[in-house]
Amino acid sequence: MRNEQERVVLVSGAGGNLGAKAIEALLATEWCSRVIGFYWPELPPDLPAHPRLQAVLADLTRADGSWRQHMQGVDCVLHFAAVNPYPDASWQDATASFDITVNLGLCAAANGVSRVIFGSSNHVMGGYKDGDLAAALTPGGLRDDLPPAPGTHWHDGQRLVDSTIYATSKLMGERFLASLAAGSDGRMSTISLRIGWILPGENDPNHITATGSHGSGTTAHAHAGPDDARNQRWFRGMWLSNADFRQLILAAISAGADRWPQASIVVNGVSANEGMDWSLARGAESIGYHPQDDLFARILPAG
Repeated sequence: MRNEQERVVLVSGAGGNLGAKAIEALLATEWCSRVIGFYWPELPPDLPAHPRLQAVLADLTRADGSWRQHMQGVDCVLHFAAVNPYPDASWQDATASFDITVNLGLCAAANGVSRVIFGSSNHVMGGYKDGDLAAALTPGGLRDDLPPAPGTHWHDGQRLVDSTIYATSKLMGERFLASLAAGSDGRMSTISLRIGWILPGENDPNHITATGSHGSGTTAHAHAGPDDARNQRWFRGMWLSNADFRQLILAAISAGADRWPQASIVVNGVSANEGMDWSLARGAESIGYHPQDDLFARILPAG
């Protein structure tokens, strides 16, 4: 990358929760000289005017779209865009989201972008919530290098939810970007962030429910089924605070790749939640990610 004071960062999904928070974090730095925010036609960004921010309407499902011209001079791509960014995505949604990842990745490689950071998902490892995979885990044992187990299963109070389709699209995005980096002869490195649970706005951990929906106050602890205790523990353990999210993306942008085992790595994007399954070791070693927040220090007692 160029000098720290001159970095240009492109953020896809600028109209979404993660994209908007990433842009806010970048504009607060002194080293990011320009931010380009790609937003989906149906989801315009709610961002203040800023001299270093350029918002661009971009249909990233079009490989030949006019958005390609904005990749010139970009140092890093933060990719959060998806046709359906939720775990109930259909195959049509998921394949279109994967197309977006391919289109962005190939365009980044063609324009000499040196770092691509992919907003992957905890759902890539959702199979570790239950059964034999869960029984074999110890606190902190869910490492980024374990075999993937795409798809989380839970009851949302009305129906059984299976995120396998959504998770598969994210896993394929990780693999595609890893291959792209491996074939770049050192010109590109990629990081896939398996992001946990980060709610819109204030991201209050008291709003995490056992049903996978957003509650409020003590209503978030209401139970609706026999598996709720395990589900709520899983969802709580992957909470990612706003402050830790900011640290995560800024560390991912600035970290050198010279000591990585290969040109692409995977990092668990969660906060330092006491007793959680997720391992933080790779993030600490590879990009210097040291989360400070703990959900269990913030949640209110049930009552």
